[in-house]
Amino acid sequence: MHDRTIEDDVMRPIHHILRQRSLITRVLICIAPIYSGIAAADQRAMLVHVDDSRFELIREVENVVGHLVPRQAGYVATRIEGPIDAIHVEVGDEVIKGQKIATIDAEILRIRMALRDARVSEAKANLAIRRSELSRVRQEKNRLQKLKSSTATSLAQHDDAVQRELTASAREKEAKVRVTIAQSELQLAAINLRYAIVNAPYDGVIAERLAEIGEYVKQGQRLLRLVSYRQLELEANVGYNQAIALAPNTPVPFRMEGGALHHATVRAVVPEENSRTRTRRVRFTLDPDTPYSNLAANQSVIMTLPVGPPQEAVTVHKDALVHKGGKILVYVVRDNKALPRSVTLGISSGSRIAITQGLQANEAVIIRGNERIRPGQAVKIAKPPS
Repeated sequence: MHDRTIEDDVMRPIHHILRQRSLITRVLICIAPIYSGIAAADQRAMLVHVDDSRFELIREVENVVGHLVPRQAGYVATRIEGPIDAIHVEVGDEVIKGQKIATIDAEILRIRMALRDARVSEAKANLAIRRSELSRVRQEKNRLQKLKSSTATSLAQHDDAVQRELTASAREKEAKVRVTIAQSELQLAAINLRYAIVNAPYDGVIAERLAEIGEYVKQGQRLLRLVSYRQLELEANVGYNQAIALAPNTPVPFRMEGGALHHATVRAVVPEENSRTRTRRVRFTLDPDTPYSNLAANQSVIMTLPVGPPQEAVTVHKDALVHKGGKILVYVVRDNKALPRSVTLGISSGSRIAITQGLQANEAVIIRGNERIRPGQAVKIAKPPS
């Protein structure tokens, strides 16, 4: 009995160890396929997207804040003085060229026009009298001319008749001038009467109202401010390097708030530099398909402008760049493996960036899938979308 107890005490640890080994063996048998699958997966090629590096002309670009400016904008003033009889528009109203927007009280102008008309009639009547006098004097002179050789008239009488004709002729000319003056004054009165109605000089929107009904205004006083939203341009203040790169008709993309992309072309570089900012103003013409209904004067846009002349360089897509360990790498696919290249960057333009060292043209560079790739890893190039 005592010997069996000793045997049990000796065998119990051995049985425990055997049971643990059996459990470990079963666990290893279970996880072996998992490790095998991981190893197999590790050997599978990673699917990547590539884009060839290429040798091309590239021009550096820079984003600049520009703003929309109207080609026509200003104050509408009255051409005559007088009390305002009516203002026919409100701020925000859209008007067309020739539309009546204000009226000046024209009662005094109508009276003045009637007075000028009467003076024209008076001048014409005076002209008729002077013509009649000239005709009578000429008849008298002609009669004396016929009697000049006879003793019935003297030379002095004939000379007096000639002088009277000259005087009558001068008075007739003076009467003609007075008719012309009276008619001109009548025309001016008619123009002033027409100016009593203030019309919109061009299509636009009323941006500000500066006078009210009943207010007495002087000639040239501002009544309204009008902005033409149908004739907008872009304006940007740019540095010298950008200004020299912007030749007339150079296409320039720009984005409005909300990200909508549109295009414009350079119309003119104003030959004047701001001494404080060292910039020059550039005007751009909007493309005809630009939705003017969504635009407003002084609205800001982001313009992408070229900087300096174009350069020849090897370029890659910006998505090819990988920052790792303080270096900039690209992965080149060769023999279905991803090989890292340390590169030196140059100028950028849009989605392309120049590589000054570390890469040649026509190499397949990974642009998608390069974030998790390892040097030398097997890769499979995805087919480009059709």
